Amino acid sequence: MVNNIKIGIAVGAIAVTAFTASSDLETNVKQEVRMPEVNDRNGPPCLQMYNYIRAYADTFDIPLRYAFGIANAETSYGGPFDWNYDPAQTSSAGAVGPMQVMVSTAHWINKDNVTKEELRTNIKYNVYTSMKLLRKLYNKNGDWKTSFGEYNTGRPCVNGYAHKVYNYQPTW
Repeated sequence: MVNNIKIGIAVGAIAVTAFTASSDLETNVKQEVRMPEVNDRNGPPCLQMYNYIRAYADTFDIPLRYAFGIANAETSYGGPFDWNYDPAQTSSAGAVGPMQVMVSTAHWINKDNVTKEELRTNIKYNVYTSMKLLRKLYNKNGDWKTSFGEYNTGRPCVNGYAHKVYNYQPTW
């Protein structure tokens, strides 16, 4: 008899844990089932985003809700079960991909020659670049709201976008 089912997501894997109660022993027994790992470019974009955001937010010491707030503000990312999520978006200003990064910004941040198409479609690279940029902005400004405003406009400011990201609370 299943009393409680919990679903948790870890970087690289989804774990489903079921707790069963034994009528004979009246103790809870934990049984864990591991689903296949989400690899670099396999699996739905929503899970790739979740895993890369968690990994690179940790790498660059970005509070997780801010990292998810950027993704939500930029491309309406709705979490790991947002099955209809399209990360390959382009803004009217020319920013591309899930975190809406400009090609010139990616060149500056990563010291490489990434193409617009690669930046638009490579979720891992785009999220990495975004988190690296956000860390540089925070180190320069010393304030999250100002950093979010600069991420959005290219200049240090506190605007509606900055407030939206700063106050973001995932509902998934």
